[in-house]
Amino acid sequence: MKNQWRMILALLIALVVVVFALLNTQKVELNFLFGKFSLPLVLILVVSLLLGALVAVLVSTMTIVGLKRELKKKSDNEKQIKKQFEEDYQKKLTEVRAEYQRKINDNRTTDLNLK
Repeated sequence: MKNQWRMILALLIALVVVVFALLNTQKVELNFLFGKFSLPLVLILVVSLLLGALVAVLVSTMTIVGLKRELKKKSDNEKQIKKQFEEDYQKKLTEVRAEYQRKINDNRTTDLNLK
């Protein structure tokens, strides 16, 4: 059902575009620095719309690429911090275990001396 509504909406939009094109067939003159052009109004509007969409896509693509690059840097930084934390944790754990083992050995030596 959802796809049927999408198809109906697409057909309605296409119908509006066709009617718009048929109503705007008059020639319009465009003046540029290098010359003049006479084209149908609908063609000018469609080309302008497509160029605007292209610019929007390019700008959003550049923004997305920049954000992905920033996200990758932050992810790499987070991995580095986690790695450093793990190394520090392991070092501290080794020190605590060594201290604990030393105390156990001292207690055993003391117990053996008392007997």
